[in-house]
Amino acid sequence: MDSRMLEIRVDDRTIRAEKGASLLEAMVAAGLLLRSDCGGRGRCGKCQVRVGSADAGGLSAPDESERRFLGDARMSTGHRLACRAVVHGAVSVQVPAESRLAPEVVQKGLPTLLSLPAARSRPPDSAWGIAVDVGTTTVAVYLCDLEQRTIAASTSIRNPQAIFGDDVISRISAVRLDRGSLPRLQSMTVSAIDWAANALCRQVRIDPAGIGDAVAVGNSTMVHLLLGEDPSSIGVFPYAPGFVEARSVSAAEVGLTFNPGARLRTLPLISGYLGADIVSAALAVDLARNASGTMLVDVGTNGEIIMLSAAGLSATSCATGPAFEGAAISHGMQATSGAIDAARFNPQTGSLDVTVVQRGVGPPPRPAGICGSGIISTVAELLRAGIILKSGRFNPDGGSACLRPGVNGAAEFEIVPAGASQTGRPITLTQADVRAVQLAKGALRTGIDLLCRENNLPQPARILLAGAFGSYIDKTAALAIGMFPALPESAIEVVGNAAGAGAILALFDDDYVGRSKALAQTTRVVDLAAHPDFQNTFIQSLSF
Repeated sequence: MDSRMLEIRVDDRTIRAEKGASLLEAMVAAGLLLRSDCGGRGRCGKCQVRVGSADAGGLSAPDESERRFLGDARMSTGHRLACRAVVHGAVSVQVPAESRLAPEVVQKGLPTLLSLPAARSRPPDSAWGIAVDVGTTTVAVYLCDLEQRTIAASTSIRNPQAIFGDDVISRISAVRLDRGSLPRLQSMTVSAIDWAANALCRQVRIDPAGIGDAVAVGNSTMVHLLLGEDPSSIGVFPYAPGFVEARSVSAAEVGLTFNPGARLRTLPLISGYLGADIVSAALAVDLARNASGTMLVDVGTNGEIIMLSAAGLSATSCATGPAFEGAAISHGMQATSGAIDAARFNPQTGSLDVTVVQRGVGPPPRPAGICGSGIISTVAELLRAGIILKSGRFNPDGGSACLRPGVNGAAEFEIVPAGASQTGRPITLTQADVRAVQLAKGALRTGIDLLCRENNLPQPARILLAGAFGSYIDKTAALAIGMFPALPESAIEVVGNAAGAGAILALFDDDYVGRSKALAQTTRVVDLAAHPDFQNTFIQSLSF
């Protein structure tokens, strides 16, 4: 046995770990996936484990990150951050449910096909195809009957790259710091697509070899990683991608096995932060044929915005960060079972009445955390109740017993008491959480306002909200915190997974691939960072 390898116990499994590796690295290598919103940098505190036993010196001493997130009380009961605890000897750990990368994912669902090709413009070389939306967090796969031009089945799977962090910068950093990460990241996405394709074929009872065509979309980093291309240049000025053109390769070239001879195409990119996903979404909503002033907004860890005006199409991106998807929030989680998705302030009790996501049958689960729509709802309600001020600070005179000092004395609002939560710990909204929401909504609002300014428009005439988050957002709450300009709610329309819909249309008809190329080439890119009004607009957008 290699002298550098150790056997460690994780729950009921024994795995091998290299001396000097962190517990997180050892578990990931063994296929045990933990939450790591920050990419293993000790900044999120989500990868907590409990050490049952360890040799003397078997683990590194707790560092400052662990002391900050865990405190002396939890460290005294054996709790550690898996990303900071380095293995030097025999150790046994337990992984609590809230630290695991949950198998349940946010289902992106069946997209609305706003238009369908009247006739097939390419030879029917295969009866089946798949359209793939490779999201930073979730991979959605749609099995399509190409003759009937229908969606036969669909599924979503968590993007396993999430162990490297919840945003594209963490994935880019992983490649820049370790070139061996590129094939690993590619393999993770390819394996997820393979699994989904095979699962859908079993569901419909067809041979996966019958899938002869695939179209994939995603942000620029995800498309690079899918194709095995280095995305490092996207992470440094001038943030240029390695390529922008549409690509066509065999499935075998990227490692897909459901049918190695299938054709895989990706739609073009506009820039490093305007990817094939926003191009695909613009195709699906037929943006070029909408009324002037129509704006398509895809809110994710990177906000992508494209607008039609009298001058044509223009687009920009904004670094909203992962707050709207539950990351970068102290008790944040994805919109899976147990996630708080809406809140209502009760003036009689001074507390919040909450609802939670429920995927199965039976009584509602206890709250486990809070997802993006719940965060926006909570902040909007506390703002309305005067507990959060327009500056974003908690109001010490807000009159609620739920507002109290938290860790290090900073104010926090108790959303759910310890006795009512799944974890046995209170679910709170901290001052840092409110700041994360301000930064995210400020970045998005800045992108919207400056894109309008560049097109000589006071505000959008109509906003189309795309993406999984956009499908769940409460428009009233979003308007209340200033995410969008003061439009009538009827002027804000949810269009679902438009990126997936565009990929399906391109799968059905080659003409849509041609249209995607023209759209990408003619869209004018507005660089927010270089805009002279960026700083002032962003600062003004931070207030609620």
